[in-house]
Amino acid sequence: MKRYILLLILITDIIFFEGGIYAEDNNPSYIPRIVKIYSEEEADSLAEQGVDILRRRGDILLCLFPNTSTRSEDSRQRTRAITPTLDVAKGFYDAGSIQNGKATGTPYTGKGIVVGICDIGIDPLHPTFLDSNGQSRIKRVVQYIEEEGIRRQLDGDDDYRNWVTDTHENYHATHVCGILAGRGAGTPYSGIAADADIVVTVSTLTEVGLLAGVEDIIDYAKEAGKPAVINISVGSYNGAHDGSSLFSQYLDMCADDAIIVLSAGNEGRHYNSLISPFDRQTSSVAFHLGNTAWDEFNMYGVTEIWSGMNTPLNISLGLYDTNVKNIVRWDKPFSVDGKDIQKYIWNGEGSADEGFPFVGELLIEGGINPENGRHCTTLSYDFKSEEMSSNGGWARYELAVKVTGEPGNDVEVYADGIYTRLSGLSGSPAPTKDRSISDLACGFRVISVGMYGNRDSIPFSAPIEFQDETVYFQPSKFKYGATVDYSSYGTLRDGRVLPLTVAPGGSLMSAASRPYFERYPYHPHLRSGDTIWVDEGGTSMSSPYVAGYIATWLEADPTLTVEDVKKILASTNRLDIPEPDDPRNANGYFDPVKGLMMALNAGKIEGIEDSGMQPNPDDHIEIYDLTGVKRYAGAASGMSGIEKGLYIFKTPYGAKKIAISGKND
Repeated sequence: MKRYILLLILITDIIFFEGGIYAEDNNPSYIPRIVKIYSEEEADSLAEQGVDILRRRGDILLCLFPNTSTRSEDSRQRTRAITPTLDVAKGFYDAGSIQNGKATGTPYTGKGIVVGICDIGIDPLHPTFLDSNGQSRIKRVVQYIEEEGIRRQLDGDDDYRNWVTDTHENYHATHVCGILAGRGAGTPYSGIAADADIVVTVSTLTEVGLLAGVEDIIDYAKEAGKPAVINISVGSYNGAHDGSSLFSQYLDMCADDAIIVLSAGNEGRHYNSLISPFDRQTSSVAFHLGNTAWDEFNMYGVTEIWSGMNTPLNISLGLYDTNVKNIVRWDKPFSVDGKDIQKYIWNGEGSADEGFPFVGELLIEGGINPENGRHCTTLSYDFKSEEMSSNGGWARYELAVKVTGEPGNDVEVYADGIYTRLSGLSGSPAPTKDRSISDLACGFRVISVGMYGNRDSIPFSAPIEFQDETVYFQPSKFKYGATVDYSSYGTLRDGRVLPLTVAPGGSLMSAASRPYFERYPYHPHLRSGDTIWVDEGGTSMSSPYVAGYIATWLEADPTLTVEDVKKILASTNRLDIPEPDDPRNANGYFDPVKGLMMALNAGKIEGIEDSGMQPNPDDHIEIYDLTGVKRYAGAASGMSGIEKGLYIFKTPYGAKKIAISGKND
C-alpha cells in the first residue's frame, strides 16, 4: 500500500509550517517545509536545532528539517502532491514574426535576458541547447534532492558531461526548456527565446525545492545584470485557492526580481471541487470519494474542506453502496480543531473498526490557517475497499462525507486531483470543474497560462528496432485553435478570473531527454541524428511558450514589471476566438505580437527623448541597453562611460527610453 501524500497545515503558537516531502520515502533524512516566523528569535532557534535554512524572504523561510524519527509512522509528513503539468505554435497570430524581425523591423529572440525553469528531467547537452560553438547555452543547473538535504550546482559543459541528468525517469524539463528557449538543432522544433541565457533548477518537486530554484535563477540573473523570466510548469489542486499560501506569498515576493509564469493545470474536465454557500435552502453538502482510476478499490490521497470563516464545519462520515447507488449509513457529526485528531484504522475483518468495510486508515485534523483566517479540515487516507460490486469491475463501498455549516458561512472542498476525485450525491450541490485552477497559480503577482490546441497531426519515427528514420504522421487528439477541455480555470473568492491568458499547448513538438530514451527506447518519438523530439500537450507546454515571448518583451523593454505584463495581457489578449464564452477562455488568447508592440510603445515608455529626466545627484538610477543588459546602476552623479545610443533610463521618477549623445553624458 502506498504512503499517502498530505498537505501540511500544522499550526503552533509561534510558527506556521507548510510543505513537505513529495517522494514516497517512509523515512527521509530531511523534511522540506516552508516556515513563517514571527520573531528573529524563532529563526535563531531553528538554526540551533540543526534546521538548514536554504532561503529567506521577509518572514518566510525555506527549510530542511533533520528527520530524527526512526519509525516511518512518526516521520510521515503532510504535503500536497505536485505534478509536472513549436513549429506550428509560432504560426498563431503571426508569432514567428517576432523572431524573424518582420513584426517590428528588429528580431527579438530573448537576447540579454535570463530565462529559467524549475522542473524535473533535464538533458543539458541536448543539441537544441547548444550555441554555434557547440557549447550549452544552459549557463547553470542546480539540483535539489530535498529529502537527502542535497544541493548540487553545475556550471558548464564539463560538469554536465559528468552529471548527465537528474533522472532517467522523466524528460519534462527538457521538453519545457526546449519550448522556452531551444534552438531546434536544425529541425523546425525551435523554441521562443533562442538567444536567451538559460538556467535550470531541478528537484523532487517539493514546494521548498521549487522556490529555492526560483532564488537560484534570480541569483544568476543578478550576477549577470540581466532581467529574468522564470517558468514553473507544475501544479497542485489542494489549497485554499485564494493566494494566501506561503508558497504563493513567497513567489509574489520573488516577483520583485523576476517575471514568473505558471501553468494553470490540467484538471479542467474533472470534478475535484465542491463550492457552496450555507443558507436556509442548503445547510449541508455531501459527496463520496473516488480514485482517478475509477475502480475505487485503492483510495489514496488528500481532500481539504475549507470553511469560509474561522469556525470549523461539522463532518459526518458515511458509506456509499454502489449496488444500491445510495448511502447506507451516516455517522454522528463531529468537528476537529487545533490539536484534535480523528483517526480511523480499519482492519477489514468483518467487524471493521467503526463499521466501515475497508482496510487501511483515515486521518482527519483541522485548524485555522493564520494566513487567511479560515478553518480547514484535512482528510488524508490510504485504504482499500476489497468487496466487488454486483456489476463487477469496481468496488462496492465508497467513503462518503457530509459537511454541515451555519447560514452565512460557506464551504469549499478540494480533492487532490492526482489520486482522488469527488462524486456527487442526490440532494446535494454537485461537485464542479469551475475551480480547477492550480493553487500554485493563484498568487497575485504571477502569470497563469491555460492552453488551446495547435496541431492536427503529430510526426514520429518508426520503432527504433526497425532502424527506419522515415517520418510518419498520426492524428493529434487536439483540434487546431480549439479550446481544450482539460485546461484548468476558475473564478476565485476575491473575483479574480484565471488563467490570465491562454496559449498553444497541444501538441507542441520539443526536445526530449536522451538519457530517458536510452532507458525507454520504445516511447513514441521522432529521431533525427543525435536529437530526439516528442509531442506533449498540456498547460506545461503553453506556459513556457508564453514565458519565452515575455522574454522578448523584456528584451524590448528591460524595465517591465509583472504588473506591466499583466496590463499588457489584459489589453492585448484576443477575444475573437473560437468558443469565447467557454470559461477556460475568459481572458482570451495570447497575442505575442500585440504584446511586443505595446511593450515597445505604450505605458511608461513615452518615446525617444534627450535626457530630459534630470535626477538629483544622489538618486539611484539604472541604465539598460535595448538588449536588456544593465550598463549602469548607482548614484546619478557617478554615471560615466556610457556610449552614444538608445537606452532605457530608470530613475525614482519613472523610466523612459532616452538618447545619450556621447560618453559621460
